[in-house]
Amino acid sequence: MSAIGRYIKSQFPLLYFPIVSSINKLIALSRPYSIYITDGLGGSFKRYFIEREMPSKIKALKNGLEPESINVVDVILTRLLHYPDESNRITMTKNRAVVGGLLPVEERSSKDLINQQLKETAGSIKLARGLMEESVFYFYHGLKLLPNQVTARLKGQHFIDIGAYIGDSAIALNSYHYSKVFSLEISRKSAERFFSNLSKSSISSDKYELINMGVAASDNEPPILMFDTGSAGFSTYRKTGQYDKIEVQRKSLDSIVEQYGIEPKFIKVDIEGAAMDFVTGAKKTLIKFRPVLSIAIYHNPIEFFDVKPTLEQLLMDYTFLIRKLSSEVKFNQIHSEVVLLAYPNEMREGAVLENRALNFQRSIF
Repeated sequence: MSAIGRYIKSQFPLLYFPIVSSINKLIALSRPYSIYITDGLGGSFKRYFIEREMPSKIKALKNGLEPESINVVDVILTRLLHYPDESNRITMTKNRAVVGGLLPVEERSSKDLINQQLKETAGSIKLARGLMEESVFYFYHGLKLLPNQVTARLKGQHFIDIGAYIGDSAIALNSYHYSKVFSLEISRKSAERFFSNLSKSSISSDKYELINMGVAASDNEPPILMFDTGSAGFSTYRKTGQYDKIEVQRKSLDSIVEQYGIEPKFIKVDIEGAAMDFVTGAKKTLIKFRPVLSIAIYHNPIEFFDVKPTLEQLLMDYTFLIRKLSSEVKFNQIHSEVVLLAYPNEMREGAVLENRALNFQRSIF
C-alpha cells in the first residue's frame, strides 16, 4: 500500500473502501483476459471434431430441442471451434466482440439482474459472496427455468446432489423444500466444509446425508488414488497435484440408490467430465423414478454430444432443454455452465389435468 493509501485509510476509513472498490472496477474494465476451451477433463473438443462424424452428432444433439436450446448449441459450437484449447489460450480486451455473439444470459441487462439478485440473496446465506455462483444461487441448477407445475411437484421429495462440493447446492436447493438431499462428494476436504456450511445455514441434519463416494458406470470400477485439492474443479480426470492423496471409492448410482433407500425426484450432476459414467450407472434409477435432471455437459465432448441422445433413448416422453447458467464469458466461462435439463412430461401435464378437475368440481359445487 502506498503512503497516500495508508493516509486515506487512517484519516478517512469510511471513504477508503469505496474508493478502492471504484479503482479496482476501473482497472478491471481495461484489463485483458484469456479465453480458452477446457481440454483436460476427458478430451479435446477439437480432436473430437476431427475424429467423429460431426453432422450426425450435431443432428442427434439438436433433435427435439426447442429454438432457445438450438441457439445455445449453435453459439457454443461456434465458440468451441473458434477459441483455442487451454494450453494455447489467447488474451483479448473487453471491447472485442465475442465470437458467436452473446447469449441472452450474457447481455448486460441479464448480468445486472443476476448480480442484484445475488446481492439480495447473500444477506440470508451463510457463505462468502465469492462462493455464491450464478448457476447455484440464481438459476438453482436450472430449476428456475422449468415450468412451475414441474418444480411444484418436487416439494417433499428426495433430491440427489452429485458433485456436492461444500454444500452450496444443498443450501440453495433447500428453497425447493426437499424432504432430504443425498449429497455425493469425493473430496474429504470439501466434505468437512459441507457439514460446517449446512450447520451455519440452519438446515436440520435429518434433511441431508453426505455420501463420500463417486459415481461410476458399474460397480466393478476399482478405487482411484487422487490428490485431494478440495476445489470446485476436483475431478477423477485430474491425476496430479501437491495435495493429500486419498482413495476414492466408486459405485453406480443404481447401487447407491438401493443401498440408501433413495427415491429421487430431482438429480443434479456436475462431476467434472464424468456425466456419461453417471448415465450408464443410473439407468434403472432413471427409468423407475423418472426424476427431473440437471446435468452439466460442458467439460468434454462426450458429455456435450452423447449424454442427451443416450437419455433420449432411455427415457420416453421427456422434455429436454439446454441452457447456459452463467453470464460470464471470460476464461473457460465462454462455454462453461452449460447444462442439460430434463423432466418427464407427465409432471407438467398431470398438474394441468389436476387443475382442470379442481375447476370442474368448483363449477359443480
